[in-house]
Parts: sequence; structure tokens; C-alpha cells
Amino acid sequence: MTSDIFTYITQQEALYQTDEIRVLDNWNWNMRNHIQMSLMLKHGKFVTGDNNWLRPFKKVIYPLLNIRYRAEDIEVKDIVLHAEHENGRVISFLLKRYYEDIYIKENNLDTLIDKMGKENITLGGVLVQKGKELPEVLPLVQLAFCDQTDIKNGAIGFKHYFSVDSLKKMSSLGWGEAKNGATISIDDLVILAQNVKDAPGGNNKEQNKVPSKAIEVYIVRGNFPESYLKDNGNTDNYFYQLYVVAFYVNDKNEREKVILYRNKENENVLKFYTGEEIIGRALGYGGAEMLFDEQIWSNFLEIHKMSLLEAASKIPLYTDDPSYVNRNKIQDMENLEITTISEGKVIRQVPTAAPVNIQLYERSINEWFSHAQLIGSAQDPLLGRQEFAGQTFRGQERLVQEGMSLHEYRKGQFAKFIEEIYYDWIIPHLVKKILNGNKFFSTLTTEEMSWVSDNLAENHANRENMELVLNGELPKGGISFEENKEVLRQEFLTKFSKNGNRYLLKILKDEFRDVKIKITINVAGKQKNLGTMSDKILSIFQFIFANPQAFQQAMQIPSLAKSFNDILEMSNISPIDFSSLMQTQIPQIQQTQQQTQQITPQKIPELALQ
Repeated sequence: MTSDIFTYITQQEALYQTDEIRVLDNWNWNMRNHIQMSLMLKHGKFVTGDNNWLRPFKKVIYPLLNIRYRAEDIEVKDIVLHAEHENGRVISFLLKRYYEDIYIKENNLDTLIDKMGKENITLGGVLVQKGKELPEVLPLVQLAFCDQTDIKNGAIGFKHYFSVDSLKKMSSLGWGEAKNGATISIDDLVILAQNVKDAPGGNNKEQNKVPSKAIEVYIVRGNFPESYLKDNGNTDNYFYQLYVVAFYVNDKNEREKVILYRNKENENVLKFYTGEEIIGRALGYGGAEMLFDEQIWSNFLEIHKMSLLEAASKIPLYTDDPSYVNRNKIQDMENLEITTISEGKVIRQVPTAAPVNIQLYERSINEWFSHAQLIGSAQDPLLGRQEFAGQTFRGQERLVQEGMSLHEYRKGQFAKFIEEIYYDWIIPHLVKKILNGNKFFSTLTTEEMSWVSDNLAENHANRENMELVLNGELPKGGISFEENKEVLRQEFLTKFSKNGNRYLLKILKDEFRDVKIKITINVAGKQKNLGTMSDKILSIFQFIFANPQAFQQAMQIPSLAKSFNDILEMSNISPIDFSSLMQTQIPQIQQTQQQTQQITPQKIPELALQ
């Protein structure tokens, strides 16, 4: 092991750029080269030689990757949250309203999921870090080094360039403080920084000049000896550590090194996913890599076809009249200009590239692209093109469905990774926000308005009747408590309906203080029993349409009502939309002789709307 963290970083970065690992007997692989090649070919750049547009580049990878980006994209609307406990309907309502109206927009979750999907599809893997507020994608092109055989379990380092403002914000994480092992403050480091950056994933030789200061920072995680952290020479004791190391160039053009942060760290801060794992190497089989051969050979053929076209565009001539060239300069002639040739002599065109040869190249190029479509599951219907003349709409639709099957399979696999991120990082943060008693505006649908108003009216009526009982009073007008409850409900509903459908929704901080919220999540329909539930809900709908009154009566049984609501929520359907179907008609109010009967209010968590 090296003597200090600085030497370790420098050594590992050099090895990462040059060393190849052995994947199989005749397969050597370097991760940096793989990432560079994937991104360059995707964006239409040659890996070797000049990129000066003097050689044709037929983009095969880019359009086919775009098909995968769209076909395998998981949108936020595909993610369904559901609370499981005795008051789950109310908490689910609050959870969904806050999640959809506030949390998604404030935290830009769509962008996060898109970044994860594109990184995985392009490079064969995505690395996500637990953030202070939300997870963040760590671009693999910014890797300084890692274990090229197993990215999850080895030491890993990322090279970043911070602007002055972004670096100063890191002081909230303790960067630049001596108590966290820093050897320089952030302000002092900013003064020493220069206006240059290394190219992402570069070899530290080529630098880009930038208009403002850029601070070169390495963030390194891994199991390191205690001597790295405490400078005590103990190289026997290892534990997981986090280092933030910065480099700058001094007046003598020497590379100086400083520490901004070093400490022990929890190992569960990174998550890695690959759709098609390759045992023995860090990244799986990426979408760009799948098309390397097709892209390279298409370029090869296009370059040679262009050479033929250049030859065919020239019109060289030959003649057996030796004096013709001296008398005439063909390249200087005007159109329809008349010249003379010696008697018995001829002028002929030199044969150049035959059209049949160019067609052979075109055919081969098309064959490679067709093969690329097969590998990328991007047949003509997915590209918006008709498969063949006369194709029917129904046939086209079936071809699209069949072409999407592999994309749906991959999408389902990726959904489980997103589910894991939600469970471990996003939902705890979301629940914490909810339990803090937030206020937010929300526009309720008609069914939500009906459901919310019924719950609020029920709570209002129960509280009013309870006050009468506790004070030893009877309802006015000599009516029963049950009749008074209905009168109070109707009065509340009448007043509530005049307020419109946009409310300042307040989650009462103490309402769920002692309630342990358990969340279930369904991402892109990946739950195992979703198909069974769909069959059940179809059967239920058939029953509802056949006998709506019997259904309403069945929904008054708590166990049946709960099961029905669970099926709806797991099928990404709001139970609130069916609340009116689940209510029976209000029976005619009966007179009762017992005016002071005991009242047991229904326990419903209150929704505060202002």
C-alpha cells in the first residue's frame, strides 16, 4: 500500500488509464477506453485519426440509442405510492397530493430518472450517490479510478471541477474545516486555483482554458489503512473512509496537494445498476457497445464508398492525337465549345468507378444497419417507418408491440433498481417532509373533493356531538344524536362546496406522530401480483355493472372495502375516484326514544384545508 492518500490517488489514476483486465481468455478490457469509445461513437466522432469532417461518419449508434431512451424510459407517473396502515386511505391521499403537487416538481425527479436511464443504457451501468436532499447520478466519464472488475466493492475516486460558488457551498458539509482533517480552507484554496480544466475522462495532458476559476477536486471512497486518516503509521487496521482531495499548480509550476475533508463513512452511500451484467468486469453490456461493430464497419464502408464516388466524379480522357493536348485545354473550355482532332484519331473517357461497385457498398451498409436494428430492437415501425408497402394499421400495431417487448423487459428490470432507491433514500425523505406539518396548495378533482368533504364533514359532526355529550346537553329541536349528526354533516357540506376546488392543504404535524408509515411502491407495473390484480379488478367491474346496489352494500364490510381499495391503488387507480360508488344511499332518519345514547366517533385523521 502507498504511503499516503495523495500517492495512492496519483498511482491508481495512472493505472486506470493504461491497465487492461482479462475478462475471458481472448478478451482484454479497459474501462476508461470503453467509456471514451462509447461516448465518441455515439456522438459521431472517430476514436482514432482526425475529426475534421473529411471522412464520412454514418451515425448508427445515436438514433438506435434514442429509441431505447424513449422505449425504456420510466416516468414519474409510472411510480405509485401507497400507505399501509389502519388509516391508509387518508395518508395515501396526503402522500400522493404532496408527492405529485410539490415533491416531484421541487426535486425534479423526472430529470434524475432520465439521467439514470440514459447512463445505464449507453455505458452498461449507472452509479447513484445518496445526496443530502436527493440522490444524484455520478457520471462515469468523470471516474478517476475504480476496481475495473467490480465497481461496487472496490475503492473508487471521482475527479470533479468545482466553480468558486459551488465549492463554497460544500462548507455546509464540513469541507475546509480543520476538525474534519482539512489542511486548507476553502477560501485559501480558491485564491490558489487557476482557470483551466482537464477534459472529462482525460489523461491529465490536455487542458481546456475556462473564463473563471476551476478547482480540481478528487472525491475518494474505500477501505484504507488507518494511517491515511490519522497519520499514525498504522497500516494494519482498515476501515471505510471518505477523502476530498484538491490539487493546484504553484508558482513553480509544481502540482501541490491539499485535503479538504477526511473521515470515516458509511458504506451504504452508493448504488450501482447494470442491465446486462458481464461477470469479471465493472460495467455490463452497454447499448453503445452492442453496436460497436455495426458502427465501425459502416464507417469503413462509407469511407470506401466515398472514395469510389470521388473517382466516379472525375472524367479523365485519353486520345491517340499527340498534338491535341498542346492545342486544347479541356479544363478551360466553355460549354458547347468546338474543338478539332486529327483525322483518324479519337478521344475517349477513362473508365472509373462503375455504378455496380458503389451499389455493392450501399447494399453492405444497409445490411449492417439492418443488423444494428435487430441488435438494438429498433425495427422500422419503432423508427416511425412502415415495414413494407401495403402494411395494415393492425399489422403495424402488432409489429410495434412485438418490437417493444424486449424494451419492456429491460424497463421492468430497471424499475426494480428505482424501487430500491425510492425505498432507501427518497421515501424516508418524503415521509419526513410530510410529518413536519407542511402546507401546500392543491387542486382537487371532483371525486377527491367529494371524498375529502365527506371525511371532514364526518369529523365535524362527530366532534360537535361529542361536545354535547361531554357537556351533558341534547341536540336542539329534540332530535336524536344520529339525526343531529346528519344535520351537521349537511350544513358542513353546503358550506364546503362554496369554496371551489383549490385548497391550501395542511398536513397536521401531530396527527400521525405515533403512526408508523409503511409505504408500498409500484414502479412501471413491476409487482409480481399485478396481473392477478388486474384480472380481479375486471371481475369486480363486471360485478359492479351487473348489480351496483349489491356492490355498495358489500363495500360497507370493512375487509371487502379495504381489499378493493388495495387492488385499485396497486393498479395505479385512485380509490377516491370510486368513493361515490362505495357509499350506500342515506336511509330515512328514524326517531329514537333514547336521546342520550353513547356516541363513539369514527377515528379518521383530520385533513386541514384552508
